[in-house]
Amino acid sequence: MIIPLVVLAGAVALAWLAIAKGRSTEAFRRITVPAELVDSARHARRAFVRRIALAALAAAALGSVAAALSDSAPASYGLVPLLAPGIATLACLVVIAALPGVPVPEAGAKRSADLAARRAWTFAPAWSWALPAVTGTLLLAAVTVLGLTSWPQEDGLFRAVHVESGDYASTAGPYPGWFYGLPVAALAIAVAVAAYVALARVAASARPTDPALREVDRVMRIVTSRVIMKLTAGTFAAYLGALLFAAGTSLTSAAGQWHNGAYSEIEPWTTLGMVELFAGLAVLVGGLALIVLAVIDAVKPPFTVQVAEPAVAAAP
Repeated sequence: MIIPLVVLAGAVALAWLAIAKGRSTEAFRRITVPAELVDSARHARRAFVRRIALAALAAAALGSVAAALSDSAPASYGLVPLLAPGIATLACLVVIAALPGVPVPEAGAKRSADLAARRAWTFAPAWSWALPAVTGTLLLAAVTVLGLTSWPQEDGLFRAVHVESGDYASTAGPYPGWFYGLPVAALAIAVAVAAYVALARVAASARPTDPALREVDRVMRIVTSRVIMKLTAGTFAAYLGALLFAAGTSLTSAAGQWHNGAYSEIEPWTTLGMVELFAGLAVLVGGLALIVLAVIDAVKPPFTVQVAEPAVAAAP
């Protein structure tokens, strides 16, 4: 019970530090518009909140259903609840991709369009692409390594680890071998595809014509892109941390057993298991912190509206 509390506390602490450091960059959320456009800006903000609420509802619903199915699928050995958080992330991204544009009402019939094409990376800073790319690559690499080092249990499923040294031999699980790793890898690839599609559709959706409303529109696209990137990278990192933690726990158990009347700790497997265990905890905390930051970005109003001061005519 203490480990989940420590992980959650660490994630919240990291998220709080990131928020405290990044407050100076929040100026782009304050938008000044003419008085006649205030209603349009506020309407757009409400539409943004409704879309995020719908995505969150879909994530919570599908994630809860997946978690509840674990009781009716005992042969899954915990695989179904393991996939539930990723399914929730996938549902959220699919809703954002399905509803990419936030309507910004404007008066008049005159409209204009950009000639330059907007791409998936237009509204997401270049550095933010490194987060899901690195965490996703590391997750797939970990799945491969853990799968290759896994051992079949009596039921033939690769969800155990085996340690041998002389006449010492021990097997422990559940180990994140192919049984757990391949579904996680497939889910991670689906999340990556959904994130890219969502970013591309958010960037390419129609924009308003008025310059002041275009700034409103730009901020909402930036915030949405940030949510997508943090949620995706956080999900990848959380899965990576969970797999490493489970692998370390099983490996230390297999490498430390009573043998011939004495407790044996087989090296280097005991040390490697401890490294995996603590590294997994650290990565898991970082992944949950990114997810917390994504949630904070999603629930905060995307911008505040300030009414532009009317121009004062110069005295003759």
